[in-house]
Amino acid sequence: MLELLQKKNPTYHIYQVTDPEFDQYAKVLTLSDTDAALAALKATPMPKQDNEYVASDKTLEQLALSTTIQNKLFGGLPIQVGYCNGHTSKMNCLEWHQTPELNWFTNDVVLFFGDVREMRNNQYQTSDTKAFLIPANTMILLYGTTLHYAPCQVTAQGYRCLVALIKGVNSMLNDDANQAQSTLLATDKWLIAHAESHEANEGAVVGLLGTNYEVKI
Repeated sequence: MLELLQKKNPTYHIYQVTDPEFDQYAKVLTLSDTDAALAALKATPMPKQDNEYVASDKTLEQLALSTTIQNKLFGGLPIQVGYCNGHTSKMNCLEWHQTPELNWFTNDVVLFFGDVREMRNNQYQTSDTKAFLIPANTMILLYGTTLHYAPCQVTAQGYRCLVALIKGVNSMLNDDANQAQSTLLATDKWLIAHAESHEANEGAVVGLLGTNYEVKI
């Protein structure tokens, strides 16, 4: 998979989660008793195009796995468990939170990562990102310093991704918070967009500079 994918995308290097470069951005997790959760995740809706993010899904939040995630990874803090499913292939944006984010994938995907500590004046060069192939059924915990966005599909099937965050992340801001910083688009959600992206057309700050990398399959 990786060799073929790299041949189709020669303009950037694709790393693996086992490469040391991955350690700057996230870590791979191993949790037990995931069969029921995997079945529930595979039953979540798949849009025909683009992607859909649902911050809180009651079925996923009632799983035993969600309780394990809350207690073992978020120290018992209230969390929300939802999904991001769909068909996307371009970087488009980078977002970040002040808290970690758990992702768990049913399909192989590519994620582009950056480091918020390397940003200058709300700008980041796409050439400074690193692309990682995340194998199916891999669970990862992204650090709060990691720039990231929606997965890029590597097969026509698209992807399903479980997303666990501290409760309230990505919820609607009050007006005062929204005025405080233009890159702050939702609660604990900062974002910069590429000029070619839909998000830029919707008014997001254009701070992602360079080639809007695409994963070709």
